[in-house]
Amino acid sequence: MTIPQETTLHLDALSVGYGARTVIDGLSLTPFRGGEITALIGPNAAGKTTLLRALAGLQPARGALRLGDVDLLRLDGAAHAARVSYMPQALPQRVALTVFEATLSALRASPSARPDARTAHTLVGETLDALGIGALAFRSLDQLSGGQRQLASLAQSVVRQPSVLLLDEPTSALDLNYQFRVMHLVQSIVRARGIIAVVVLHDIALACRWCQRVVVLSNGRVVADSTPAEAITPDILARVYGVQARVEPCSRGTVHVMVDNVLGGDGAIGPSYPRSVAPPST
Repeated sequence: MTIPQETTLHLDALSVGYGARTVIDGLSLTPFRGGEITALIGPNAAGKTTLLRALAGLQPARGALRLGDVDLLRLDGAAHAARVSYMPQALPQRVALTVFEATLSALRASPSARPDARTAHTLVGETLDALGIGALAFRSLDQLSGGQRQLASLAQSVVRQPSVLLLDEPTSALDLNYQFRVMHLVQSIVRARGIIAVVVLHDIALACRWCQRVVVLSNGRVVADSTPAEAITPDILARVYGVQARVEPCSRGTVHVMVDNVLGGDGAIGPSYPRSVAPPST
């Protein structure tokens, strides 16, 4: 397996928006490094998906975005996609392709990975087997469960052997079994290939369990950027999510978050109700 040589992603003074509306303004981060998973977390409308789409070349951006010595903002779509692979939140509906066909199409779409037919088929088969979905190769995407579709989407992203892997909520709507499988596979691929992975997650527990770095965003700005233990604190959770929470390590050292209450708009703690008692209707 080829290890990508471009193993550092630099982002400096990046601005992204939609028309006249700026979502991210002059954002700078310490470099993303190969072999690590970075989680982007934050409340709804924090700018997580917007940032990820800019990194993927799907959203116009200004500023500096470099992979090694390559200026990604100056590349055309094909050259950008040859280096950066993006997994959206969900696959399109009503797709008649089989898992094998969809993965093969993703491989052939990459200008840097166009092997002969036999090599391509072998690589697709090995990718599906590595993800544990080899038995689904000739099943239609429309016939898969939510978890199986996520794994099929992941296969399409990793089969191209990118330098950067971008995942937008890869565990959304998945049960605990598939959550573990997806994140474990991502971790294994990232470590084995030395690639850069940036993952948008809403589940803070997953971010703390699987990611070496956590970037907390709010209103398009960085609130924290560090290890899970340093980025996830009661103060940060109160400021960003408006909750009163405890942050404690488990017996294996992983950070766990327990939300005890919701903060009011003025910073006051709202009334607390037992789990068996619903708050009064208004």
